[in-house]
Amino acid sequence: MWHIPYQARHVLWQDGVKYKGKEWLRVISELVEICAIRPFVDCQKTIEKMIGSKRRRLEAVIQYCLSKGYTHAVSYLGHAKPDMFTSIEKRLNGKTTSKVERVMRTVNMRVNVSKWSTAGALNVTKIRLAYYYNGFDA
Repeated sequence: MWHIPYQARHVLWQDGVKYKGKEWLRVISELVEICAIRPFVDCQKTIEKMIGSKRRRLEAVIQYCLSKGYTHAVSYLGHAKPDMFTSIEKRLNGKTTSKVERVMRTVNMRVNVSKWSTAGALNVTKIRLAYYYNGFDA
């Protein structure tokens, strides 16, 4: 979830929005609040209401960006929207559903501890992701 407001800064820059200007602050502050998820909420009805509220707020941000002509932001948020709340819906408590994230943790450890080369780490990552996403076996 932290990726959303962080990367939104870049797409707002692409749209020519002034850094820390009125419009920038409106979008980023709203995204930070939308993406702030309380851990360990265990009531399913509370989770559903919380996600519903956050989805409505996200849609309002997208509509605001659309009205301002921020095409990069609209595209970015539109692509992020379907999977934004998967973690809380599936009660992952900080874990990830992304195969890329899982691979990167292992590769990062091996680069830092075992001193793999950057090229070697890239090759291993490519093979693993090809296996995950394309069924290729090495």
